[in-house]
Amino acid sequence: MKAIMIFLCFSLEVFSSPSELRLPMEGVNYDELKKNLLKIKNLKPDEYVTKIDKYRGSIERFVGYKKRVCNGEFSSLVLKGEETLKGQKKRLSKEEKALCLRELKSMQRDFIDNIFHARIKYLDFLHKSQVKELHQAKADLIKSLDKNFQRKFLRSSSRP
Repeated sequence: MKAIMIFLCFSLEVFSSPSELRLPMEGVNYDELKKNLLKIKNLKPDEYVTKIDKYRGSIERFVGYKKRVCNGEFSSLVLKGEETLKGQKKRLSKEEKALCLRELKSMQRDFIDNIFHARIKYLDFLHKSQVKELHQAKADLIKSLDKNFQRKFLRSSSRP
């Protein structure tokens, strides 16, 4: 189960289109990522199937982007007043890279923990609903059996 979850976390990178990997991350920021992690953790079991892919997708896109940032693939931008100046493309120092990768690892660990707990809640929800359906099926079968038995018993007792 752990291997499957880890595989799922990294599988989107393999299937991403090359043009998608060249573009900087637009529309997903760190605050949104944290909100999505919290939403996964607090996801209601009956909403799991409909919402989990949306959250997982945005988080996995951010992870791919963050890996590229940690590897120093983007040039830096320096903001001065209202204008943006392009900085020189430079690699992160070993300390900066280690810090960036630790932050990425922490975020991925939170993602794995939260999705694990959301999945457990979903499976518990499914189990309870299936047990409830099973009890209902049992009651319906017993009711049907009693009804059939009563019909046969009434027919045989009414004969002389």
